[in-house]
Amino acid sequence: MRLFDQAPLTKAKYQNLYRHILVDEFQDTNTAQYAFLRRLTGPHPNLFVVGDPDQSIYRWRGADIRNIHRFKEDYPNAKTILLEQNYRSTQTILDVAMAVIDRNPNRQVKQLFTDRGRGETVHVQEAYDEADEARNVVETVGKLTRNGRFKLRDIAVMYRTNAQSRPLEEAFFQAGLNYRLVGAQRFYGRREIKDLIAYLRIIHNPSDQISLLRVINTPTRGIGDKTIASLTELSIAQMQPFETVLQRIAAEEPDILQPFSPRASRALIHFGQLWQNWISLRENLPLSAMMDRVLEDIHYQTHLDDGTEEGEERWSNVLELRAAAEEFSDLGLETFLEHIALVSDQDTLTEDQDAPSLLTLHAAKGLEFPVVIIIGLDDGVLPHMRSMDDPEAMQEECRLFYVGITRAMDQLYLFRAFRRRVGGSSGPMDMSRFLRDLPPERLEGDRPSRNSWQENLYARTTRWERPSLTTVEARFKAGMRVQHTSFGEGIVQESETRQGDEEVVILFKDGQTKHLLASLAKLTILDKA
Repeated sequence: MRLFDQAPLTKAKYQNLYRHILVDEFQDTNTAQYAFLRRLTGPHPNLFVVGDPDQSIYRWRGADIRNIHRFKEDYPNAKTILLEQNYRSTQTILDVAMAVIDRNPNRQVKQLFTDRGRGETVHVQEAYDEADEARNVVETVGKLTRNGRFKLRDIAVMYRTNAQSRPLEEAFFQAGLNYRLVGAQRFYGRREIKDLIAYLRIIHNPSDQISLLRVINTPTRGIGDKTIASLTELSIAQMQPFETVLQRIAAEEPDILQPFSPRASRALIHFGQLWQNWISLRENLPLSAMMDRVLEDIHYQTHLDDGTEEGEERWSNVLELRAAAEEFSDLGLETFLEHIALVSDQDTLTEDQDAPSLLTLHAAKGLEFPVVIIIGLDDGVLPHMRSMDDPEAMQEECRLFYVGITRAMDQLYLFRAFRRRVGGSSGPMDMSRFLRDLPPERLEGDRPSRNSWQENLYARTTRWERPSLTTVEARFKAGMRVQHTSFGEGIVQESETRQGDEEVVILFKDGQTKHLLASLAKLTILDKA
């Protein structure tokens, strides 16, 4: 742009070179791009921009929805063509989407329509907490695929932040059902999660040298590659394990510190003493308290949360891992690490494999699925808590929900939880304000209401305590030999029908016992008891 401003002949050359310009996804342009476009078009522009202001969801990347308003001001003679016919979704889904987005001020009013017909009503479901929400999602996937109308790949589960994938991944794993993560690592494969798991492993097993090497300088504490190489050489020379050398350094034995500079010695002593202290506390501190101690000692939040949305999301992943640790508070560190090893030891799926997709709402833009399930419809989650005091951010949250809704072709499911863990603490949640905008005649299930929490809690308790009216016939009995595609051959230990499905407990050849839903597990009966 500076070149164009300082060299008029150069600017004129390119204005004549590009006499007709088309800009796609115009709602995602930033301020600099728009300024460049203005200079490139010249005084007599033949300019065509295509965009949907209702799908402007990348403000955090620099996208500026005000460019659309600037365009109208800068090019008052431009003709606006509204594309109101939708070829993807049913009219019910479009009506729900419009009810949400119409709340946003200062927007071009549109009336979306389709030739696909009215379609089915939108399902709204309220769970007790995020774990119950995830289980309900898996059960819904089972019901949708049981009669063959939908395949697993037809279903997408969407959420506001990446941290929300953890309960879902756990629930799919427990059901023995594969899933595909779109645009993200599996929860236990994310860098910050692998860091903390490595810390927990060296507390549980000080001889875990791989984990030790991962965290010895994470966050950076002045223990560089040269120092680590000296440690390795010292371990070989002393004929002692790596961790033993570090323990001696932590004890500040003078002879063991000789190869290191004063700065490296201080860093090694500090880390070694922290590590020894954690080991001494592991039998007395609950798992979540141990994790808190590690996070505090290494200043991990400061290391991760740098004020950006990415930093905040990485810290949210850490808080989600802490929530998982609390679920194992009575079972201890070893059991927790064993569980993580099982959950994280899953194959990455290829695009052609039949599995539901798990993805954030931001990653969903441009995609479409016959069935969409959106979870986390609670104030503070969707809309996100950081948008509460920022009107522009709140409008973008509304557009984000609108984008998620309009990914659905045939069926839409909306899930929320009565209580949820947000920011490290668990408590009752207010229903998302977006749910209250939905037309009641287009909904079924747990319709949004303005009842008091006491009334809602009573309704939930009495509903949850009632037995399911849907019954299924048990196919599996104790002693049956069955085959699972992932876990191999096993023996049925017990079976129980509940909530319209059959839960089967199976002991597999590798010694693992799994609780699987028959509708999802695709078990093959090898022989009957």
